[in-house]
Amino acid sequence: MRLFIGSFAHIPKYQEIKNSFSFLEGKWVEKRNLHLTYIFLGEIETPKLITQKLENFSPNLSPLKIEGLGFFGNPAKILYAKVDDQSLSDVVKTLQERLTINIDKPFIPHITLCRIKKVHNFKRFVTTVKSYEKKELGFIEPKIQLIQSILTPKGPRYIPLHSFI
Repeated sequence: MRLFIGSFAHIPKYQEIKNSFSFLEGKWVEKRNLHLTYIFLGEIETPKLITQKLENFSPNLSPLKIEGLGFFGNPAKILYAKVDDQSLSDVVKTLQERLTINIDKPFIPHITLCRIKKVHNFKRFVTTVKSYEKKELGFIEPKIQLIQSILTPKGPRYIPLHSFI
């Protein structure tokens, strides 16, 4: 099973954001699939081992604000919504310790919105990203879950397998 540990995100004006980036070519994440990934686990044969290692794991999270947009890559490859909360780094550190996983890349909390193929007007792109600075866009559910990712020709399907509350 292809698994990750994450929390689902709610961005009420997602369509409005998509419309404001009409000059992008890319693959937008379906609204129901918006999420924050804490740790991508990859192919795991026995998800029960994960839930056992995380037994009694119950971080005290409140709904986290999603505020502003950003992008990764030069040229831009990923458009994302920002989640700026220091407590998330502590959650990831605890998860890594419990699962005995060491991830070299720094944790940058974000919600992927679009996998960009081409930006037709980069100056407009940057201006539009900046126009969302300090704008509250939505929230992250305060529920951390073990989620199965099933890849299909129509896009991924995410199935929550276990909640850590």
